[in-house]
Amino acid sequence: MILRQGSTIRTAFGNPNIHLKSALAVVVIVSLICFGGLKLNDSIREQAVSGIGLIPFSTEISEADGFIRWFERDMNYLSEIIGDKDSKARGIFGLGTMIRLNQEIHALEKEIDFLRANPSYSHESLGFYIYDTKSTGWLHVLYKAADVRRNLITSYLDNSILEEVNVNTLQDGTPLYEAAITDLPKMEEVVGTMEGMSLPPEILRDYRVYILPFSMGEISGLGSKGYMILGAPPVGCEVAENQTAFTIAHELGHHIHMTLLGSTYEENPKGWDEYMRIRGIPKWTAGGDVNSRAWFESTEETFAEDVRVLLGTGQAASVPHGTAYEDPRANRVMAEELKVFIRRSVYT
Repeated sequence: MILRQGSTIRTAFGNPNIHLKSALAVVVIVSLICFGGLKLNDSIREQAVSGIGLIPFSTEISEADGFIRWFERDMNYLSEIIGDKDSKARGIFGLGTMIRLNQEIHALEKEIDFLRANPSYSHESLGFYIYDTKSTGWLHVLYKAADVRRNLITSYLDNSILEEVNVNTLQDGTPLYEAAITDLPKMEEVVGTMEGMSLPPEILRDYRVYILPFSMGEISGLGSKGYMILGAPPVGCEVAENQTAFTIAHELGHHIHMTLLGSTYEENPKGWDEYMRIRGIPKWTAGGDVNSRAWFESTEETFAEDVRVLLGTGQAASVPHGTAYEDPRANRVMAEELKVFIRRSVYT
């Protein structure tokens, strides 16, 4: 995920109310952390979890929905240790708290690394990984908890940071909603769709699929280089037929172009020019919000849709092509040339 920092977060040097001594203290502590002056040994995770207040993961990680309760308790814990003191009154208290938060970040990062190294499903031959709703839910809150601590450190413990925390958004700002539990993407459907793609196997190696226990509203999936995030429809919304297969194939299209051609025209003008020539697209057009005019005219979205209808499973390809350009299946010569171009790009 692309992390996006809030514009209201302030650094010590941008806040005129912080005393010079406090600012110098921040320099010292950050220097120690960055350059190894603070030796974080193997017992830090245990200290952070049990010794200095961070709520143990192991006591609730076995519960399917324990991550939300854990996050709420963790935010309460942070509110208690930060308190309502202004920056002038923090002094040594502030330095100790920042050391404590840094140790907790390391503990959180270890837990994140453990979850990512232990996916819910690993495909033996194609080499892709799937994380179920439980694992993805925990990763969501652990990433967010670590980011909150980083923001507290960079703002020199500005407690307004905690007021801005929202567990109901992804780290890129995408809003989350209560999901229709019965309509969550199913593991076997994800595996079947991935296996059924007419792609060179190399393109799926180390690819990761995260199944959210939430809905992203009208967005059923988000894709980037190396991963996709799948969501469910919101409560009360009707599910489109073959929605999961459709979404997976489309998001894999984004992975393919980001891997082989790049996310922008400037990254690979020659490759994009060849694609646009085959496709009859007169000029590069960037994407936009889902279902917006920019989305329908987007070169990237057209590529992702081409992958879906030409290389996806029958279920994935059952929905008509969705952008402003014609369905390539209507032109047999174009369709075959596009297939050759996409598959050839894997090896160049």
